[in-house]
Amino acid sequence: MPKVKVRFFAFYREIAGTDEIYLELSEGSKVSDLLRVIEERLEGFKGKLLNRKIGARSYIIVRRGEWPNMDDPLAEGDEFSLFPPLGGGFAGI
Repeated sequence: MPKVKVRFFAFYREIAGTDEIYLELSEGSKVSDLLRVIEERLEGFKGKLLNRKIGARSYIIVRRGEWPNMDDPLAEGDEFSLFPPLGGGFAGI
């Protein structure tokens, strides 16, 4: 059963009520399962991660500096960072 760490940033930290959590998921769990568990265990995230319009992602999740696919399997000791969507940009050059 992989145990993973999730770190929360920006206003997601306020929603979670903590900077980070550790979760233990069943063997064969995927990134999408991790998001489902976060929604189930942290009241403020209910309906915010998985129930979204197609093409409109309501979060940014990073594992070891890369954007994982939702079907990627979890591994023992994985560390994830969860960010709210970012806005703005640079219109120069």
